[in-house]
Parts: sequence; structure tokens; C-alpha cells
Amino acid sequence: MSAPISTLASDEPPTWLGKKTRVIVDGLVDHSLAVAAALIVLVVAHAVSAIFWHPLNPYKSLAFDTNTGTAVTLYLGAAAAAAIVAGFAGVVIVFTIGSEADRIQRFRFRSGKALHIAWMAVVAEPFAATLLGIIAAMIQTTSGKAVAPWFFETGLVLLAQGALLLLKLLSDVVGIVHAQDYEAHVKKNQISTDELFD
Repeated sequence: MSAPISTLASDEPPTWLGKKTRVIVDGLVDHSLAVAAALIVLVVAHAVSAIFWHPLNPYKSLAFDTNTGTAVTLYLGAAAAAAIVAGFAGVVIVFTIGSEADRIQRFRFRSGKALHIAWMAVVAEPFAATLLGIIAAMIQTTSGKAVAPWFFETGLVLLAQGALLLLKLLSDVVGIVHAQDYEAHVKKNQISTDELFD
């Protein structure tokens, strides 16, 4: 069984509130695929409930808008933002995978499968959001103006989760690098006993 990712990033003992927050965040990170599935189910529930109760549909104006360019611009803008997040996630992951630092190696080893799933989710979710934004734009220009916004909303929730997951992983990696640098600084400035008595 792998350890929660964030507990491996820092040696500092957390406060009571920090522990409770960490348990929740670790649960969301370690079960990122289940969280993504739950978010998609919530979007589907929102779409179905909006059919029967129109005030719940924030996109009804897009369905009746004669200028399809407005919605298409919105959808493609979200797709572009998701692509940027996916690219940045790739950079963070490549840095973490390629690092030979002792603490990063321990982080990778001790995190195990949880880190593997988080890495996959942090790239896959923004890529999925990009694809959903493009699909929404294509549907908007054809005959599915009422359906397109729900693809867009699904992409948005996946983008939000992927971005938050990326920030969490980045925060952990920055904490590890800081601890590694501090350790190296202390070792560099240590004075040996031989030097003290010379």
C-alpha cells in the first residue's frame, strides 16, 4: 500500500487543521479517477434536471443565440486553456520523473500507485477537457445547440479538477525541492570537528 502523496513532501509536522485538510485532499488526489467519474455524473444530473426545470439551465441563451460564433469562441477558449494546463502538467511530470534528487526518488518510490494515478489524471483530464471543448464547438455549429453546452460543462469540471490536482502535485514537488536544498545548504555549511580544534 502506498503512502498518501502529500505526507511524503515535507518533514514538518502538520497542525490539527492541516491534518484534517490533508486527509480530504489526499482522498481526492488518491481517488482522482473516482472523483472525475462523480463530476461527470453530476454534470449529467444537472443536464437531466435542466430539461424538467428550465431555471437550472444557464446555457439556454446559447441555444437560441443566432450568432453561433459566441458559443464557439467560448468553447474553443476553454479548450485552449485546457491544452495549456495539460502541457504544463507534462513539464512538471517530466521534471519529477527525470530528477535524480534523493528526496524526489523517495517520493516517487513511497507514493507508488497513488502517484502514478495522479500523474495520469493530471494530464488525461485537461486533454479530455480540450477534446470536449472542440466537440462542443463542432456540435454548436451543427444541429445540437442544446447539447453542446453540456459537453462544455463536462470539460470545465474536468479542467478544474485537473488544474487543482496539478497545483497540489506542484506544491508537493516544490516542498520536496525546498527540503532538499535546505539539507544541501546545511551540509555545505557544517564545520567538522577537525576544523573546530585546529
